[in-house]
Amino acid sequence: MRAFVLSGGGNRGALQAGALKVLLQHGVVPDVIVGSSIGALHGAFLAAVPTLAQAERLFTLWREAGRRRLFGTASPWRVLRALFGSDHLADNQRLRDYIAQALPSGVRTFGDLRIPLYVTICHLATHTLYVCGHDHRQPLIDAVLTSAAVPGFFRPTYHQGQAFVDGGVVSNLPVQVALALGATEIWALDLAFSYQDDLELRGALDIAGYAIRRPLYDLTLHELERAVCVPGVTVHHIALPSYPNLPLGDFSKTEAMLAEGERIAQAYLACPLPNVIQHPRYTEGDLPPGPFGARPFCR
Repeated sequence: MRAFVLSGGGNRGALQAGALKVLLQHGVVPDVIVGSSIGALHGAFLAAVPTLAQAERLFTLWREAGRRRLFGTASPWRVLRALFGSDHLADNQRLRDYIAQALPSGVRTFGDLRIPLYVTICHLATHTLYVCGHDHRQPLIDAVLTSAAVPGFFRPTYHQGQAFVDGGVVSNLPVQVALALGATEIWALDLAFSYQDDLELRGALDIAGYAIRRPLYDLTLHELERAVCVPGVTVHHIALPSYPNLPLGDFSKTEAMLAEGERIAQAYLACPLPNVIQHPRYTEGDLPPGPFGARPFCR
């Protein structure tokens, strides 16, 4: 069984859309899709109509996203409210309306999809991964929006008094979910973290975000490394690390990212590396000198 596993990555998801188009162009069509965050949105559109034409339509959706301000920045008033008790910075109603409009008519539950889709969400209190999609009666848009509910930015989903948020908090590339479903061929489209020695930090949120992303990506690498050790399973890891510091709400690079995603996927298919995990590696010699005479401890 062939699975597409689609990671989160916010408005860098245009890279993933470009890669998806190339896979479909080359006849790589999934039997099942597992998605987290923006990967859940892509998964919903593709599971509804698993064709090259639908993958190409994702390009149109991404081009419209900036104009419609689907991931718009929060107003100063909303920022103040969030600091003093609100649970989110931005309203996701525009995104909800757009998903409802963009999905094919009649597609409203997981059972309406043409191929199985599973999306991940996170129980905030325990950081436990939950998977939506087993119940075909479950509302699709609600699950996808919860999977993309970046903590603090979009409103959590509350169920029986418990908060559920973006599945990427626990597993940004849910490869283990695909394995549990019985996948034997996994195409993991990973909006990967990349190390930057010329990192530009524009404020406190940038510093906090960068500090969180690295350990989260270490969890992703651990999932991938476990997957390639499973007998009879082939993993194609397509890393999409470009534009790592694009601010949420910035769609100025969408066209370039669509093209870059295509380029990366084409390069991978020209020289596939099954069961090879692509990620930035650096040694002690690559690291900068530390303050106060500190030395890197790389073991």
